[in-house]
Amino acid sequence: MKKFIIFPTRAFLCVLFALVYLFIPLTSPLHAKSEPTPRYACILTDDVYLYASSNERSGLFLLPRTYYVKILEEKPEFTKVEYSLDGADTKKITGYCKTDQLTFVDYVPKDPYFFAYFELTYRIEDDGKNYPFLTEIKVTCAYYGEYPIGSETYCYVLREDAFGYVPKPDDLFVPVNTEYDDRFQTPLPDDGTEPPLNSDALPPMQIVTIVLLCLLAPILASLILRPNRKQPTYKD
Repeated sequence: MKKFIIFPTRAFLCVLFALVYLFIPLTSPLHAKSEPTPRYACILTDDVYLYASSNERSGLFLLPRTYYVKILEEKPEFTKVEYSLDGADTKKITGYCKTDQLTFVDYVPKDPYFFAYFELTYRIEDDGKNYPFLTEIKVTCAYYGEYPIGSETYCYVLREDAFGYVPKPDDLFVPVNTEYDDRFQTPLPDDGTEPPLNSDALPPMQIVTIVLLCLLAPILASLILRPNRKQPTYKD
């Protein structure tokens, strides 16, 4: 008799746990793999250089203010960082920043890097018009940051697979990334409303389903475990 009771009970519990597991989103810790979360730091001043090495004399360009660098290795004086992404017209670059100039954050920014492209036109004087197809050449560059020299400002750019410096175009504008300010300097609403729920929380329908399953579990278990009250019949 005990075997007939234990078997349906175990089967019921297995089905119950399977249903609960399936209703949990794939983003929950039960489904997610343990991968380290990348760390970032925000650039909050105009004087933060990306250095080619852990040396102040190896400055490549000034990082755009209000944007971010990805932390690779943090050290007391210089932190190894990564900027930009590998794409069709971009290429991530690895370098170093002064640690005390970085503002480390505990979140992954939505738009950590600034992307901009511009065309440069090179003209060659050819009074005789002997080679008209060579009198004007246009190249497209991907902007990374600025490098001031005296009264002149140059841009550190990527053209195809090579980095270099070109004069900064007059119409180049770097918009402000407001994500850091939105997170830490925007006042809370004073109308008594609560902040929005975490996007990782379970949807209401899934919560209701799980609660109903938990409420039905004792009832179904009692039905399975209820003894048979029918009196046994005996044959003569």
